[in-house]
Amino acid sequence: MLTALLILSLGGPALGPAGARGSWVIGGKAVVPHSRPFIASIQMDGQHFCGGFLVWPKWVMTAAHCPILRHYPSMRVVLGAHRLGQPEESQQVFGIEESIAHPLYNPLTVDNDIRLLRLNSSATLNKFVKRVRLPSPHVDLKPGTVCSVVGWGDTSNYGERPTQLMEANTTIVKRGLCRTLWKGRVSDNMFCGASQNTTLQGVCAGDSGGPLVFRKKVYGIVSFSGERCGDRRHPDIFTKISNYIDWVHRIVLGHRHPKGQHKHTPGPEVAEGPGAGARAAALWWAGREGPGFLHRAPARGGLMADGN
Repeated sequence: MLTALLILSLGGPALGPAGARGSWVIGGKAVVPHSRPFIASIQMDGQHFCGGFLVWPKWVMTAAHCPILRHYPSMRVVLGAHRLGQPEESQQVFGIEESIAHPLYNPLTVDNDIRLLRLNSSATLNKFVKRVRLPSPHVDLKPGTVCSVVGWGDTSNYGERPTQLMEANTTIVKRGLCRTLWKGRVSDNMFCGASQNTTLQGVCAGDSGGPLVFRKKVYGIVSFSGERCGDRRHPDIFTKISNYIDWVHRIVLGHRHPKGQHKHTPGPEVAEGPGAGARAAALWWAGREGPGFLHRAPARGGLMADGN
């Protein structure tokens, strides 16, 4: 999950399209078991491919670019886990009743990369499974703020996987500098984070949708990184949750009060129609290089309207 360093030398970025590789937790350490009770593992066919976190008993937040297929039988959300490869009495497993991407999510620019998952039943809150707090609307994190990123995934570029949940620190980078490093691909809806030292440390495939945590609140969602994990020219990018608090509340409260709720449309990559979910799953799964998923930066340039 964790792999990226900030280096101020500006080489030409080696960018690639969104893709799938093993998930990485490089430069991190194992957390105390069940000390991050809000973390969620989103799985297909029993394999973890995206992270998420519990924001209400029936709602998990993740990234819009994670390919969440509605009504796909083997798609599930696991809460209360520490070791994904072992059965744990603490684990609670859920199906996905509804998958709602932000209506302005743009898969080319990766802007508005946020998604809510409505579980098929409410989580039982206990010492292993808890909600996490969200920030107030439009709160920013100052450059230099040290946050943490949590997730499961490979611990090296050679496919080594951890046996337990991992965590590493990342430091918020000035948005202006980040835009320079990313050649304008960073919007005001994003945070940038990088390691403070020479240790490879950051996010990569499979950490998508996971939390950026500061003082027990989740401020960001893992969104994308450079084409290659550990590329020192590009800080990791996180969705800025505080810009979406009103939208989140409208979705959740709309489902609590059905009489006044609108029909919410899924994100653009969610399959529709008879058999479409299975077809989309097969196409995505066939193109995978490993069990993880991370949105790679778009190869095309000049896509951001505010690229200053």
